[in-house]
Parts: sequence; structure tokens; C-alpha cells
Amino acid sequence: MSDPKKENTPQERPSISIRTRLIIAFSVIFALCAIITIWSIITIAQVMDKIQFLETSDNYKAEIQEARRFEKNYLLYGTNLDDAEIHLQKAEKILKENEETIEKIIGKADYSTMNKHLSDYHNLLTKIGGTNNEVVKKNIENALRDHGSQMIETALNFEKKERESVNQMLALTYRIPFVFLILLLLSIIFVVSFLARQLLGTLARFMLYTERIGEGDFSPIPPHRKYRDEFSQLRMAFNKMIKEIDERERIMVESHKLRAVGTLVAGVAHELNNPLNNTMLTAAMFQEDFSKLNDEEKLEMIKDIINETERSQKIVRNLLDFAREGEAKLITLDLNEIVEDSIKLVANQIKLSQIILVKNYTSNLAPIYGSVQMLQQVFINLILNSVEILPKKGIIRISTYRSKEEDYEVVEISDNGPGIPEHILPRIFDPFFTTKSKRKGTGLGLSVSKGIINKLGGYIKAESEQGNGASFKVFLPTTNIPSTISSH
Repeated sequence: MSDPKKENTPQERPSISIRTRLIIAFSVIFALCAIITIWSIITIAQVMDKIQFLETSDNYKAEIQEARRFEKNYLLYGTNLDDAEIHLQKAEKILKENEETIEKIIGKADYSTMNKHLSDYHNLLTKIGGTNNEVVKKNIENALRDHGSQMIETALNFEKKERESVNQMLALTYRIPFVFLILLLLSIIFVVSFLARQLLGTLARFMLYTERIGEGDFSPIPPHRKYRDEFSQLRMAFNKMIKEIDERERIMVESHKLRAVGTLVAGVAHELNNPLNNTMLTAAMFQEDFSKLNDEEKLEMIKDIINETERSQKIVRNLLDFAREGEAKLITLDLNEIVEDSIKLVANQIKLSQIILVKNYTSNLAPIYGSVQMLQQVFINLILNSVEILPKKGIIRISTYRSKEEDYEVVEISDNGPGIPEHILPRIFDPFFTTKSKRKGTGLGLSVSKGIINKLGGYIKAESEQGNGASFKVFLPTTNIPSTISSH
């Protein structure tokens, strides 16, 4: 069993808690939302700047167009030059008031070019009003037309460019929410799958562990991941609990064995009485008639004493073997021999209770893998249960045979007693459940027996109908099946 202390050494697996992973997952989702939100704010600010630029450009273009209209009136009729200058001043004011926005959109170089064209146009317009030289006027007029057309063309180009940019940004802004929803959905799916895999999957695994422990498999739970998290602490707690349960079950098994030994001792004492009486009578006769007996008769009486002593020794040895404490050794065994040795231990109880025992062994059974002491405890408990419930002349049948299931041998112990009521049958293997009086039972016999057989890789089935007796079938794996035994 793994030692929790070893898992807390500096060489332990890296720790990545579920809380940390959840924080990272939700932080990523929050970061995604924050990035999309900041991007949207910046994009909207840029669109607003561009819209403001377009409005400024429209106003600027309108003033330039009005100035050029009055310029044409002056060139054709010699009037409205002052009106042209007024509109030019308004255009200059528009450029100056919106300098920051315009520079942000088109850049300082293009802004300087626009200012230069406007300034040159204004200067030329002032010059043409202050000269009467037709040649100079003609040159200025050509320059005015050139600068005026460039100012209009520049404004139109910037407007066209910015309108296309605004349309693209608006189209992108329209698509971004859908992209965001898709990314958010993928993130949610990831988080849900993470929770299902990391939490629900692990909880399901621990539910299987609890079922395994409930069936008597006390092997430690191995690490499942390369790193530690909250479930690692739970696993360590489970392993500690398994160790405690295993130890307590061993104590419970031993205490129940002692109770069985107490029951057996009463029968053994009665069984020992016969060979001891025979030994005493033979020894007394031998002492009394020693001088009258010939050598052959003396030798025969000595043999009788030895035989009765060996009989007594065998009875005591069987009881000691059953009651001996210590680590259970798992070896290959002959099932018929184990059953027969168990019957010998309770033979006197069967005899005193005037119970009829019927044995039916199948020969050439495959060897099983188990512990002599543990199996004897199970079979003795089942036999004594039948002895306690049967009246005089009741019948106990003990059979061994090959199971229909592959690689299992069966010991069936049945009786013709009153049977087990249907509503009680599902509970007979529960710890401390008993229908006997407090003086006769603790409710641990069948529970302990089931735990022992489960440890040996087998199982017990109980069948009964009230009034028609009861049958307990013990299924034990042959040596072809590796047994999942948890060592003490």
C-alpha cells in the first residue's frame, strides 16, 4: 500500500490544482472578452474620427467650391472677389480647428500639402485683385485653376479613401460579434469538457473505487495523473481509509474466528472425552494386570494407548491449526480436502445435534488458490449456521462440483430447515444483521465469510424459500485465475 508520506517528498509529482486550471480557463475566456471589447472600442473610436473627418472634408470642400464659384464670377464679370476670400478664410479656419483630427487621418505631410495649396490659392487670389496687367492676370488665372482643381481633387480623393476605410471597418465590426460568439462557444465547450473529464470523470472513477472496496478489494488506489491536484489528496485519504478498513476487517475476522473456536471447543472437549477415557481404562487395566499379562497382550495394550493418544493429538492439532493466528498464506489447495478437514472440526457438533450429514464430492476438481484457515472458517461458519437452525434428524448436504462458469469450483452447503424469508434474504450478508438472539449471534458470520471469499477472488450466492430449506454456494476461482488479494 502506498505511503502518503512518500508522496509529500521534494521529488513528488508537480502540483496543478483543479482550482488553478479553472482560474486559467476562465481567465482565458475573460481575456478573450476583454480583447474583443477593447478592439471594438478602438474601432468605434477610429470610425468616429473618420466620420468627423468626412464631415470636415465635406465642409472644407463646400467652402472651396464656393470660393471657386466666386473666383469664376470675378474672372468673368470682375465681381465677388471679396466673397471668394471670405469662403477661403472659412476653409482655412476649418483646417485649423480640425488640425488634430485631419493629421490623425491623412498624416502631417498630406495636411501640409492641403494647407500649402490653400495658402497659394489665397495668395494668388489676392494678387489677381491687385494687378491690371493682362499677362500677369492670365498667368495667375492659370495658377488659380491649377491649385483650385488640386484642392478639390485632393479633398475628393481623401473622402473616397476614407469612405472605403469606414465601410471596411463597419463590415469588420459587423462580423466580429459572430466571430466572438463562435470563440466564446468553443471556450465554453472546452470548459465544460474539462469539467466533465477532470471532475465528473474522476468522480465516476472514485465511485468505482468505492464499489470495489465495498466488494472487499482493499488494494491501494494508484496515481492516475502525472501531476497532483485535489483528487490526489482524496486518493491518499482513500488509501489511508482502505488500510484502516483492511486492518479492522482482519480484527473482525479474527474475533469471529475466536467465537467459532469457542463453539468448536465445546464439541472438541466432548470428542476428546472418549479417547481420553479409553486411554485411562487401558492404562489402569495394564497397571492392574501387569504381572498376569504376557508380552503379546502387553504390547497390544500399549498400542491401544498409543492409538488413542494419537487420536486425541489429531483432534487438538486440527483445532489449533484452525485457531492459529498469523498471516494467511495463499497456496494451491485441493477443495475436497479443505471441505473434509472443515467437516472433521465440526463433526462432534453435528453428532451431538443428531444431524444427518450427506457428502457428495466430485473427484478430479481443478486446484484452487486460497488459504486453508480462511476457507475453513467460511465452511465451518456455514455448517454451524445450518446445525443451529435444524431440528433433530435434520439433513445437511455438502457437495463439490465444477461450476457452469468457466474456471470456478463450487462448494454447496444446503439444509432442509425452515429456510429464509424472502424479505430477509437480501440482507443476510449485511454486517451485524442477524435473526438470532443476542446470546446466539452477532450478525458477523455471513458478512465475514463473504469478505473472505471476495478476497480470494470468488463470491457467495444464497438461495432459499421459506419452509424449503436454504442453500449457500461458494464459488472459488481455480489457479488459472489470478486472485486479487490484498495482503495484510
